[in-house]
Amino acid sequence: MAAVDRLSALPDSVLARLLSFLDLEDAVNTTKLSRRWRTLWREADGVNLDTSCCTGHGYDGVMRTSPGMDALLTAPALQRLEELRVVLRAEFCQRCDEYVLLPPSRLPGASLRVLVLKGCTLGPPGAAVFGRLETLRMVHCKASPESLQAMLAAAPNLAALWLEHVVFKSEEAGVCYAEMAKRRVLLRCPDATVSVTLMHCHRTDGVFLDAPGVRSLRYHGFLDYFPFMSTAPSRTPPANLQRMELSICEYRFSRLRLLRLEFQHIRDIAVEPEEEDMFLRAFPDLKFMELGGYYETNGFGTARAIANLLQCCPSMQELNLKFKLLHGAKQRIYWPEDLRTPQLDLERSIESLKRMKSKTLSSVGDDGAISDDDVELSPLKARTFGCLDRQLRNIRIEFEMERFNCFVVKLAKFLVENAVVLEEMEVHDGDQRVYDHIHHKLAGWRSNSSKCKIKIVGEHKIGASP
Repeated sequence: MAAVDRLSALPDSVLARLLSFLDLEDAVNTTKLSRRWRTLWREADGVNLDTSCCTGHGYDGVMRTSPGMDALLTAPALQRLEELRVVLRAEFCQRCDEYVLLPPSRLPGASLRVLVLKGCTLGPPGAAVFGRLETLRMVHCKASPESLQAMLAAAPNLAALWLEHVVFKSEEAGVCYAEMAKRRVLLRCPDATVSVTLMHCHRTDGVFLDAPGVRSLRYHGFLDYFPFMSTAPSRTPPANLQRMELSICEYRFSRLRLLRLEFQHIRDIAVEPEEEDMFLRAFPDLKFMELGGYYETNGFGTARAIANLLQCCPSMQELNLKFKLLHGAKQRIYWPEDLRTPQLDLERSIESLKRMKSKTLSSVGDDGAISDDDVELSPLKARTFGCLDRQLRNIRIEFEMERFNCFVVKLAKFLVENAVVLEEMEVHDGDQRVYDHIHHKLAGWRSNSSKCKIKIVGEHKIGASP
C-alpha cells in the first residue's frame, strides 16, 4: 500500500507555521523538496538564527557573507516576522568585543512579538518602534544602559523582560568595564511589563528597576543589589508584586581559613589591574592555600594570577604550589601589548644563548645566579603584599625543572627573598643531578636578601645522577 502524503495536503499557512520552528538552515533546505516548498520558508512567522546549526559554515558563513545579517533581516519576505531568535555561540565569539552588533532598527519592529538574543551587542534602536513586542530576552549579551533603555521605551507593550549575564558597556569614549563596575544602572520598564527576570548581571554597581506594574520577579544575584531595594534610585516600587523567585549569592568569606584551588591553566584566573576592584575579594582570615595547575614557559600570566591571590590573602601563613609545565602548541602567550616588543627581543637573545650553552643544567655558576632582566615577574615585583611582609612562614613548591632559569625557579627565588618572616622553604623540582636541585641555591638567595636564615627542605628522586 502506497504511503499517503498527508503533509502536502496541508495549506501553505500551516506549513509556513511549522517551518518557523526549524533552525534556519533546516528551513532553507526544505526548498529542495519540490517547487511548492521553494518559497514557503520565507512565509514563516518565526526565524531561528543559531550559528551552531550552520555545520561547515560557522560564524562567517551566517553573519559575514552574502546575504549577511543585514540583508537577511531587511528582506521584504521577513517584514511580517512575529518571533525572532538570534544565537551566536561562544565558540565563534572568543572575546566579548567580537560580538556582532545588532541594530534594532534593522528588525521588523511593526510585527515582532518575541525577540530572543544571545551573544549579541544591542545597538541603539534609533527611530524604530516595537509596538507589538511582548517578550524581550537577552542572554550573554552586551548593551549600553542608554541603548537598552531606548529599546524598552520603544516597546510600550512589553510584558516580559529577561536579562541574563548581560554586560553593560559605556557609550562614553575611554570608559572601561572597570569604571562601569562602579556605576549603577536604572532601567525604567513600560507600564505594561508584568514579568522580569534578572540573572547574574554583576558587572555594575547594581541593576535596579523602575517597574511599577511588575507582578512576577525572578532574581539571581547579590542581596545588596536586589533590584527593588529601598535605597535604589527607583521612581515607583511595584504595588502588585505577587510572585518572586530569589537565588541570593554572597561574598561572605570572612571566616574561610583553608583554600585549595586546582586549575587547568593557572593564568586563566589572572585579573587585569584595572579590573581588580571589580573581581578581587579579600580572604582576611585565610591561613593556608594550595594552588595547582599548568603554567607556561612564558610565566607572565601565571605570575599575575599568583599576585592576585597574594593580594587577597593578607594573613596567609602557609602556601603550597603544585606546577605542571604546559608544552608545545597548547601554550597561549600572555603579554600586555606595551611589554611584547622588548619580550620578543629578549626571547631572541635567550635562543642565541641556548645555542652557546651546554645542555647540562650545572652550567649555571655555583652562586646560583639567574636572570632577572625579563618582565615575567613584574606583576609580583610591582607591589608589596601583606602576607609576605608579616605572615607567610612556610612555602612548598612542586614542579619539574626543565631548565635552571625557568619561571618557577625565578618565582622560588622571589619568594625566598621577599617573605620576611619565612621559616621553612620546601622545594621538589623533579629528577636531575643532585647538585642541580635548586634547594642548594635557596640559602644563598636568602642570605643575599639580608633576611633571617630559614630551614631549607628538598629532595631528589631515587636513582638521580650523582
